[in-house]
Amino acid sequence: MTIAAPSLDGLRILLAEDEGLIALEVETVLQGFGCEVVGPVSRVSDALREAERGGLDGALLDVNLRGEQIFAILPRLTELKLKIVITSGYDDATLFPEAFRTLPRLAKPFGERSLRKICEETFLKTNTR
Repeated sequence: MTIAAPSLDGLRILLAEDEGLIALEVETVLQGFGCEVVGPVSRVSDALREAERGGLDGALLDVNLRGEQIFAILPRLTELKLKIVITSGYDDATLFPEAFRTLPRLAKPFGERSLRKICEETFLKTNTR
């Protein structure tokens, strides 16, 4: 008997990634999971704008977008109760501000299996707030 994977169908996920090929690949994979992708956006200000529009189930955010770090808007995204996964070429949490070291993160390059696992763990868990 096969156990069905949890469904990501219909989840609206904000994708913030400034590398065009990576953005396209991740968008395609997320769509393959059944997600509706908002973006991809390549600027911190655009990520904030989309998050404030609401209706998102989560966000996949690259740390560095066109030379600007995403950390400046994370407090606001947290206020919005947005579930966040940080993507970075650096896997060392000590390089991140201490307040954000416990956020789920995915080190680049990552594969489809790793992306699905972290999406399931982060975006499907229920809020306890």
